[in-house]
Amino acid sequence: MPKYLWIALTFLIGINYAGAQSFGIRAGLNYTKFSGPLETGVNEKYSLTNGFHFGVNYAYKFTGKVALKGELLYTQVGTKYNYDGDSYYKFPIKNAFVFKKGLTKIDMEVSNAYVSVPITLQWQATRKLELYGGGYFSFLVGPRGNGTLEFVHNPDSLYFRQSLIHNYYKDVAGGIATSNVGPSVWVDGIVVTLARDAGAYYNLLENEKVGDLYRVFDFGLTGGVNYFVNKGFYIGARYNFGLRDVTNNKMDFLRKTYDEENDLDIRSNSFDRNVGFELSLGFRF
Repeated sequence: MPKYLWIALTFLIGINYAGAQSFGIRAGLNYTKFSGPLETGVNEKYSLTNGFHFGVNYAYKFTGKVALKGELLYTQVGTKYNYDGDSYYKFPIKNAFVFKKGLTKIDMEVSNAYVSVPITLQWQATRKLELYGGGYFSFLVGPRGNGTLEFVHNPDSLYFRQSLIHNYYKDVAGGIATSNVGPSVWVDGIVVTLARDAGAYYNLLENEKVGDLYRVFDFGLTGGVNYFVNKGFYIGARYNFGLRDVTNNKMDFLRKTYDEENDLDIRSNSFDRNVGFELSLGFRF
């Protein structure tokens, strides 16, 4: 008899434990941007770009209405970046750069892929509505950017357009994205042939490249709401607010001005965070 009681007790504990936990999947779209200080006197802005996310999750119920949830997500986070105004360009001549002032227009889209782990506390407000909040930490696995740059130097009637194809992990100082030859321009009486497709660190020497532009680790706050269409299927929305500067300050430079006395870039030291929201479809088992 004790043997059968033990089996029955183990079975009941297993049923109770299974009922206290759940697994799920979630996928959807991201709408994100960088948030940080902008340079004055020029038209510079960050705006929303879109990406996607998908992953799995696990939740453990403490009570009938309160649960702790952990997720493992692949997510694309980034920004649209636009700049239009006074600036400068570094023309590569032999083993150095020649700085020239002018007007620069940049249209850029950054898409950084992260593996993210959100951990949230959930509250079942009603049978259909679930609220939650907590934090996340993320690891950058694929930072990329694409766009165009136009530069005008009026005194010399110098103008060119260049594609920006950036792989922030793989690109090297002075590196080009493709072997395609770009425009040839006159700079101080010398013909300089530029890359048509510039890499992320095309305008830097090896000793000027101190790490990569984007930091590997990010963390922040997250919160949102899920609406359950039925017992398992739900529609969700959440907002994410980064608490860490995602750019490496040793590689983040001002665009408007430079150190004219020493012909050097000036570090911006700005705090640029990830912000944005997600729209998801999910299923809980």
